[in-house]
Amino acid sequence: MSSPDELVRRLLNSVDAKDWVELATLVTPDVVYDRPGYRTLNGLAEFMDFYTHIRVVADGRHRLDSLLTDERTGFCWGHFDGTNRDGEPIAEVFADWYQFEDGRISRRRTFFYRPAI
Repeated sequence: MSSPDELVRRLLNSVDAKDWVELATLVTPDVVYDRPGYRTLNGLAEFMDFYTHIRVVADGRHRLDSLLTDERTGFCWGHFDGTNRDGEPIAEVFADWYQFEDGRISRRRTFFYRPAI
């Protein structure tokens, strides 16, 4: 079983690598995801649909500046650099808040300085 720190790192790495099979194993079936500019995503199907069909990012990489977790919650912040589906560059500062349940992520809330990606 992954530690909370490892779960967050694995989630971000899976998103960056577009490893949707791995990503689906890191969250609970009833995962909730809040992200600026989008309605709240409820459940694994909506979560995965966001990443595979809706998210405007084509490619990119998360770089963490800091990560703080305990057994139930976590918070990280850093930078994301990449390109959108139109080939335009994306450079964002982000922060994420997490809840953990049964060794997986049950809730994620992402913060940007603006509703960008």
